[in-house]
Amino acid sequence: MFSKPPGLPFLVVFSAVAAVILMWASYPYWYGIEMFFYAVPFGGWLLAYWAIRVVLARRTGTLTGSRLRWILPPFIAGGVVFALMTDAPFWIRFTISAPSMEAYAGAVAESPNHREPCQWVGLYRVCDGWRYLDPETGEEVTGSAEFGVEDWFLDTNKGFVWLPSGKPYETIDDRYRYLKDHWYGSDGWGHW
Repeated sequence: MFSKPPGLPFLVVFSAVAAVILMWASYPYWYGIEMFFYAVPFGGWLLAYWAIRVVLARRTGTLTGSRLRWILPPFIAGGVVFALMTDAPFWIRFTISAPSMEAYAGAVAESPNHREPCQWVGLYRVCDGWRYLDPETGEEVTGSAEFGVEDWFLDTNKGFVWLPSGKPYETIDDRYRYLKDHWYGSDGWGHW
C-alpha cells in the first residue's frame, strides 16, 4: 500500500482542503485564525503523508505511472500559497459579484425601511441590507448601503459597505477595508 504514490482519493481530499482555504480567503477579510488552525494541521499532515508515500515509492522502485498523479499536490499547495499572497480568491469573487452587488446596494439605498431578504448576490449570500449609520452622529448616510455576507461553515460579521461619499468610521468593534470606487469591506465585532 505505501509502496505507491497516493492516488485519486488523496487528491480529492487534498483539493477539498485547498478549496476550503481559498473559499475562506474570498471574503473581504480573511478567516485568519481559522485558516491557520485548519490549513496547518490538515494541509501539513496531508503534505507529510504525500512526501512519505513518494519517498517510499521511490525507494522501492514503484514510482511509476503518470507523473501528474504524484507531483500534483505540491503544485496545488504552491497555487494556494500564490493565490493567498496575491489576494486572488477575494478579487476574483468580488469582481464577478460587483454588478449584482451594485444593484443590491441600490435597492437598499432606495428603500432603507424595507429589509432585503437573504439571497445570493453574485457569488455571495447576503442578508439584511441597511443604510450605513454614521457612528459620530447616529444618522443614516443617504444613498449608502451595508450588508453582511454569510458563510457555509462559520458565523460571521463580515460584509460590504457602499458609500456615495466619505469613508466609514472605524471603531474598536468595526474595521473597514477600501476596495474600489465606493466599496468597502467590513469586519464586525467577531474578528480575532
